[in-house]
Amino acid sequence: MNENAIGQSRGGRVRWTQYNDQERQILESKLLSDDAAKLDFLGDYWNVVHDEGDTTQCERMASVWRLSKQGQPFKTIGNTLHLDQRKACALVSGLNCRPYLAQMYLNREKLGPPRREGWKWILDCTPKPTNPYPRALQVPERIRSHEDILEFLKQFPPVSEESEALRFFGLTSAWAEEHKAELFWWLLGFMVGDMGKRYVHNEPRLRHYRKTAMNTRMTNKDSNLRVLRYVQLALECLGILSHKVHSEDGVVRWNSISSNILTWMIQVCSGLNEGEKTSTHQLDMPWMKSSPENLIIAFLQGLADSDGSVDTFGRYAEIASMPNSAFYKHLLDILGTNAHMYPATNPRTARILLQYAVQLPLFNPIIRSYRYEKVIQHAIRRKIIPPLPLFFLRGCKRTIGSE
Repeated sequence: MNENAIGQSRGGRVRWTQYNDQERQILESKLLSDDAAKLDFLGDYWNVVHDEGDTTQCERMASVWRLSKQGQPFKTIGNTLHLDQRKACALVSGLNCRPYLAQMYLNREKLGPPRREGWKWILDCTPKPTNPYPRALQVPERIRSHEDILEFLKQFPPVSEESEALRFFGLTSAWAEEHKAELFWWLLGFMVGDMGKRYVHNEPRLRHYRKTAMNTRMTNKDSNLRVLRYVQLALECLGILSHKVHSEDGVVRWNSISSNILTWMIQVCSGLNEGEKTSTHQLDMPWMKSSPENLIIAFLQGLADSDGSVDTFGRYAEIASMPNSAFYKHLLDILGTNAHMYPATNPRTARILLQYAVQLPLFNPIIRSYRYEKVIQHAIRRKIIPPLPLFFLRGCKRTIGSE
């Protein structure tokens, strides 16, 4: 938090303080120039939102600065521009008044241009008095290969050892750091599958946001809670907090804070436009097909832990998705599982034999959901694996946790 940019007013309310000398110089060079009205600097941000009101406010600010530079008193400036004298003064000083586009310009000047071609700045939130210079990350406008995501992930610090999710699974911060890519790919699969996605910028008074919140509703049982704890861990790797919220009996709800990163994952990584759903629209993820096998498996696990199922008789496991079953089949074929789509006409699922579901594994062995345990039980019954379920479960956890 920039201590020079915020202050406290009566009643403990946070407000903008005056521009410091550096900010004043930056704004003066912009507002007093011939291109004061140009907003080309917004091109360095990903998916930024502004409207006519923001533009009008910025133009008014430039006019006030020009007249002030000419030595005009604020009373005269106010009369000339049909503006309250105090408002005119505030537009120059910045005291409790920092127009959105002006602060976005200050942010861009502080950040500089993106350091990679085809990448943009993405802000945690709209600049506000509590955080005039929010955390900024760089994201690619288009995923060309899995390497783009690996570079993106390098910007995040390790998860704290105090993480509830880490303690829940008995894992360490070092493990989460080593497996950050698998956690991201799993989260992406879960988002495509069962995660509720809410664009909060469509709500009243949030016109500057392109943020999305995760809100997931599942049956309240231990298996689903383990899935949601893993969601929590994957989100923490991206600096996104989430928590269980109060809900009616029989249901567990898990919500995250809103984040521009989630929007980027939905629209750029998954290729879904705003308002599109995986139940009705096809994913656009050609880069996934060239990802390493361990990351493809992690993505499929995220799908399976949300939208997967196991045959009652233990013959096969499958992932449901009417518009994307062909894509899932292709990924499963890359892994050598000889997948099929069912039914033959208008397929709704991608299906693999139980032995392949065990070998991948299709369901995440750290979470150990009821689907995972069901696969193990059928595999033991059918002698695909030795009849040592407890040893097998503990062995999987120990092996993965100690890699």
